[in-house]
Amino acid sequence: MKVKLLHCGDFHLDAPFISLSDAGGKPEQRRRELKQALLKTVELAREEKADMLLICGDLYEHGYIRKSTVNFIFEQFEKISETPVLIIPGNHDPAVAGSVYCNAGWPPNVHILAGGNGFFEHKPSGTVVYGERPDGDRIDQSRINILMHHGTLDMPFNEGAYGPVSSDELDEAGYDYCALGHFHSRIEGAGKKGRIYNAGSPEALGFDEEGDHGVFIASVEKQNEIESTVSSGFIKLGLRHFINLDIRADSCNTDEQAAVRAQEAMEEAGSCGDLYKITLQGRIPCGIRLDTACIADLLRDRAFYLKIIDHTVPDYDFERIAGDPGLRGLFVRKMLERAAGAEDEAARRLVMKALYYGMEAIDEGRVCI
Repeated sequence: MKVKLLHCGDFHLDAPFISLSDAGGKPEQRRRELKQALLKTVELAREEKADMLLICGDLYEHGYIRKSTVNFIFEQFEKISETPVLIIPGNHDPAVAGSVYCNAGWPPNVHILAGGNGFFEHKPSGTVVYGERPDGDRIDQSRINILMHHGTLDMPFNEGAYGPVSSDELDEAGYDYCALGHFHSRIEGAGKKGRIYNAGSPEALGFDEEGDHGVFIASVEKQNEIESTVSSGFIKLGLRHFINLDIRADSCNTDEQAAVRAQEAMEEAGSCGDLYKITLQGRIPCGIRLDTACIADLLRDRAFYLKIIDHTVPDYDFERIAGDPGLRGLFVRKMLERAAGAEDEAARRLVMKALYYGMEAIDEGRVCI
């Protein structure tokens, strides 16, 4: 017995992209690109002749989904009318009263595995797909058994964890393939048996989601009631990357100098179609204050979206100043003592920030915040 799957999830169609709210029409463009990710996924399912398309939750954003987007979803799934499309709700698209999942209109090949309809049988391949975890004695080991689950895997479980599950738990249940969703980073062959997968999101949605994004094509073959094998391949679909860069701006006297350093790092890390968050760090000459808006304007044609954060500090020699008589030396000594006695790193940074502002006030008679 053998089955071929296209495994994906976390499209988050019509996501608001609040983090890009200061970027003109970029949020709407990113929403269009999420729809293109679904279109490419459906086309891939057809090209690969997948037996089933598994979507493991968060297909759309419940509070933002538009009727036109719902129609777009239906239209895409109708293109592969001979391929079963199996969907489980997630925490962003719950199957609650009034949700898209509870309304009519889904194409006949789409099956929502929730609310009393927790499994799907694919007779041609001898496969049973579960959208809800059954008791172990309900699994027929003579079949290919697949679990779809939207939740947290192998992490410290607290009250905020959504759908927590452990690799050991899934291994013991006897599934031949576990298709997960929820987290947007990729998991490939987790668990002692190497049967746990999470494709992540087809498109990155934030700066905590670096790297390539896409879907899995997986073939599951069962030799007997005990032995089965999984072969998988990751297919990159993501159009853009979110990239975090720390840039050393030491000794930069002008915004233009800082922009050149940032541009060099951007060209090495990605393309002009990517999204960048750049943190300027290091020591710059005293009295110099970099203008992040100006630097961003100088680089505006080098990125789809750019955010610049200034964490540079004035290049003071505090050890030397602490030995000076007078107000400057006394102030530095007291502040360094408070920083050394800070209860944690966050408190220490706050004291050091106050120290820099204090030095600016003493030396220049003003503070720019």
